[in-house]
Amino acid sequence: MDYSQAFAISASGMTLERTRVEVASLNLANANTVAGPDGKTYQPLRVVARPSFGDTVAQGLAAVPAAAVEPVLQGPRMVYEPGHPMADARGFVAYAGVDAATEMVTMMGAMRAYEANVAAMNTSLNMALKALEIGGNA
Repeated sequence: MDYSQAFAISASGMTLERTRVEVASLNLANANTVAGPDGKTYQPLRVVARPSFGDTVAQGLAAVPAAAVEPVLQGPRMVYEPGHPMADARGFVAYAGVDAATEMVTMMGAMRAYEANVAAMNTSLNMALKALEIGGNA
């Protein structure tokens, strides 16, 4: 049995989930940023994994999905703060349209999925070592 495919599957899953954690933390870091002088606010990002059908058929289960980081089309969060230096004529400040609760849920889910991939990799490693141990006694 080729255990390298099992390791590759877990490794690709860990890479994808690490990217999700990084993007969620970037979104959280920019949640309270205001619009710049050009009027543009930070656009929240999402990780989208798209496995290609041809790769999946050719490589079987070990196909690595292509992860793309894409902006979420979300308008700015307008907060009434008339004393803020970046307030508009009506007293509203445009903050990035990041939902902190959604980002925390995304981050927690990605961390749990990463842990599951680590556990799967460790199980595959233990099975490979046990198979070598059994084969050595024959």
